[in-house]
Amino acid sequence: MTDSTRTLENLEVVGGALCLDFANTVNSRTMPEHDYLMQYSDLAGWAKKLGMVTPTQGKRLQNRAIENSEAAREALDTARRIRELLYRLFSRAAEGLEPDKKDLELFVTAYGESIAKGQLIKKDNYYAPAWKIEETLDALLWPILHSAGELLLSEELAHVKECPGCGWLFLDTSKNQTRRWCSMNTCGVRDKMRRYHRRKQV
Repeated sequence: MTDSTRTLENLEVVGGALCLDFANTVNSRTMPEHDYLMQYSDLAGWAKKLGMVTPTQGKRLQNRAIENSEAAREALDTARRIRELLYRLFSRAAEGLEPDKKDLELFVTAYGESIAKGQLIKKDNYYAPAWKIEETLDALLWPILHSAGELLLSEELAHVKECPGCGWLFLDTSKNQTRRWCSMNTCGVRDKMRRYHRRKQV
């Protein structure tokens, strides 16, 4: 998905899973031109956009990042490494391929750390994981890693697809598994325009 004016505000959320939307914070995987996570404030802003943090929590994280710029840079670097790891894992899954062994080992370690950092909160008649999202600047990664673990361990993994237009990842939840594009408003429209112009040239 590419856009002439690229901001977090108009970044589409089409992945269907938190981990896939995180992997999609690069404008295009086929022709990358813009990274939506250029500074820590972008990471906090993205988390607020996805509802991971409240505006107040997001502001506190941004203030903490300003107070400790070194830790903020490290947290952002870690976030971007995790993002690329998740992209590689799920891109291969979309192709029906086994993950790279080293990538899977890296993920298992990171996933285990995210689980260890959380706590179980009872909701009705079951428990759900929760994290103290403001605990550290990299705490935003824990629910993302948990989302990735849930997806890798579920039958929904077979429904992960990669958009042929931009390389974004998404869960195909359509009835007959016929969804092709990350978004009909972007890559789908572009494909229709390309086919239209090709017919006009015949």
